[in-house]
Amino acid sequence: MTRKYRIGDRVTIRDATSMFHTRTQSYTRGRTGVVVEYRPEWIIPEDEAWGRDDGRVEPFYVVRFRQKDLWPKYTGFDADTLETEVSERWLEPAEEEGSQ
Repeated sequence: MTRKYRIGDRVTIRDATSMFHTRTQSYTRGRTGVVVEYRPEWIIPEDEAWGRDDGRVEPFYVVRFRQKDLWPKYTGFDADTLETEVSERWLEPAEEEGSQ
């Protein structure tokens, strides 16, 4: 299995909409985090939701976000994080820090 991203890579969740079921939370879309773990390949959620056990399969990753990057008004500690599982096609390489 070839993976597009490695642990430690900075990735951005695609800011896209979906008319069907997806496990990609809207509050992570357009946000940048770091790959911290691999998950096994699995049927993509949009196919799985329709009962397609023979659906398209792709790698999944665990991405860690700083909570203050997800919610600008977050009042917790700077070190607070959230991790979520994301399928590969929802990820894109993050822009280099400071290049915006």
